[in-house]
Amino acid sequence: MKNNAIRIAAASILLSAFYSCTVLRPAAPEATAAEVPNIVQPVSNIDVPVTADLKSYFVQAENSVPNKYADKQENCEGLSYAYTFARTPFNITGSDNTLYLTFTGAYGLTASYCAKCANLFGQGPRCLVPVVSASCGYGTEPPRHMLISYKSVISVLPDYHLKSKTILYPDPQPLDRCNILFGKIDVTNRLIDFLKPPLNTLGGQVDAKVGTFSLKPMFDQLWKSMAGEYKLGDAGFLYVNPQSVCLSSFSLTGTQLNFSVGLSAKPVVTTVSTPQPVKPLPGLSNYTPANGFNIYLDLLENYDHLTTVVNQQVDGQSAKVLGNVFVVDHVKVYGIGTKIAMEITYSGTNAGVIYLVATPSYDPNSHVLSFPDLAFDLNTKVWALKTAKWMLNGIITDMVKKRATYNFSNFIADSKIRLQSQLSGNMGNNIHTDVTINDLDIQAIYPTAEKLIVRTLSTGQIKVRVMM
Repeated sequence: MKNNAIRIAAASILLSAFYSCTVLRPAAPEATAAEVPNIVQPVSNIDVPVTADLKSYFVQAENSVPNKYADKQENCEGLSYAYTFARTPFNITGSDNTLYLTFTGAYGLTASYCAKCANLFGQGPRCLVPVVSASCGYGTEPPRHMLISYKSVISVLPDYHLKSKTILYPDPQPLDRCNILFGKIDVTNRLIDFLKPPLNTLGGQVDAKVGTFSLKPMFDQLWKSMAGEYKLGDAGFLYVNPQSVCLSSFSLTGTQLNFSVGLSAKPVVTTVSTPQPVKPLPGLSNYTPANGFNIYLDLLENYDHLTTVVNQQVDGQSAKVLGNVFVVDHVKVYGIGTKIAMEITYSGTNAGVIYLVATPSYDPNSHVLSFPDLAFDLNTKVWALKTAKWMLNGIITDMVKKRATYNFSNFIADSKIRLQSQLSGNMGNNIHTDVTINDLDIQAIYPTAEKLIVRTLSTGQIKVRVMM
């Protein structure tokens, strides 16, 4: 009897030592297929402000016509004249869709006047009265000046070419007149009449050069760029999916042509690259102002990062349960389909591994991810009922549930900066984008085996600079 008692005591000691030194591990929870709902994108109306500089086209127009004019006309009867006219380069200002082109012309002229002329004795026409002559702005006399002004109204044609209608407006204004009168003829006014044809030719040259300015290459490049694939780091691939394009009215500042390209789009983000063929650039539709874009984006959060954050808050925490001690040594967070699992390595009265499962819950006000339904996995429950029933009274799960949270504030801020950086830059063909993410709100969170999918709604603005 005494030997049996010794054997039973020894067996109890050995069994206790075995359980205290061996890691007790129930079967891990089984993963299930996770179905993440497809994104149903709203149509985003995106205003893309564009600036194009027309200066080179006006310089070409200037260079295509002379900057000096000279002409003369000799008559026996009436007014005879000779003039020179030299102009300065354009001074260009703009407002709304109208350009105002001005320059100063320096002129000099000589004129003579015969009141009556006749053919005498077959010797050809001869002036019958003394010829009256005068000049100004010639020789040592400083030239006279007049202000020449044009008004050029800019529009766009259905084929994306610009169209301008350039007219003299108002009529040339003498700044210092040649005060020469021959009867009722004001020589300065007559000079203006002489100058109008070549000045109108200059306006026509402006229209011809502006007419060669096509917005289509810029629109083609913008459309193709918007329709292309954007790699968003480890978040996946963005497809803007433009649907239609329209153009606002113009606004001019100097030679800078400012307008907005309106795009309707259905942007999506996928986790794998699925490039689509680019649709042809459609015709212009009616312009509707927009306030930016609204895009649903699926961003991905790594379970390793979530594990690190949870460990910072849970590791080392302990609980006393019915005379037993439970100490959290390490937590590993991962996905098992529509839920997440926490593999907890613990020590204390026993040493082992248990598994908790939960559905992520997100508070949009505090940006905190928590796990309010955190509970033992079924395999762990079955194991605990047989081996460590004391764990199941809720103290352990409540302790972990209280501390295992994750604040997404930094994730949101970092994602905004990252998206702004990845969507901004040189798109090619001298098109530069500057994207501002105003808000990025988390709409839902979906666990998968590999990543935590964070579905967000982003609102923002796109600015585009185009140098033509």
